[in-house]
Amino acid sequence: MTTSGPELDAPLRRAARGGYVVVDVETTGFSPAKGDRICEIALVSLDAEGRTVDEWHSLIDPRRDTGAVHVHGITPAMVAGAPVIHEVLDEIWGRVAGRVLVAHNASFDLRFLRTLPDSHWVTETLCTQRLAPRFLPSGNGKWTLAACCERAGVPLVNAHAALVDARATAGLFRSFIERGACWDDELERAAQGPEWTSCGLPQREARRRQVGS
Repeated sequence: MTTSGPELDAPLRRAARGGYVVVDVETTGFSPAKGDRICEIALVSLDAEGRTVDEWHSLIDPRRDTGAVHVHGITPAMVAGAPVIHEVLDEIWGRVAGRVLVAHNASFDLRFLRTLPDSHWVTETLCTQRLAPRFLPSGNGKWTLAACCERAGVPLVNAHAALVDARATAGLFRSFIERGACWDDELERAAQGPEWTSCGLPQREARRRQVGS
């Protein structure tokens, strides 16, 4: 069973420390340096064995157009009234602190996450795209999330919704663990970080788009 949003309390945060958190962001474009922003974010928390213990996701008002609607399906109307990114920092960093951050093509997600206040909570990171050649057949040589999931037998339907992609990345990462992978050193270093503390800014509840369960 998973919980999300305001239901995630301090005991659950502490229980999940030492595991992983899978992150996916949908954005208005490719470069925060050129003004692009996050318009949706999802985090799937895993224990050290790769089991899902928590999910959270939200649309984000980027305070600009939402970019490639034909890719991520996020229209300006969908983010109207959604929280801005600073209003959900506690939900984000409360899940990241003390855990190894996992993403597919992690450099892209980190490019945006590291522009946020308090990004020092990101310490240890793993990229499933970089790890995939160690655990999957080369196939056609593509290492996109869709291609990797297909070769690993992980379902991926309605890609480019943040929670869908985060769940798929979690499944892909779990398949690596089932193949004998372990990252004990990264887990230990992440867990030794300081206890998470609130950013101190006013926070709001998530605005979620409907995705399949």
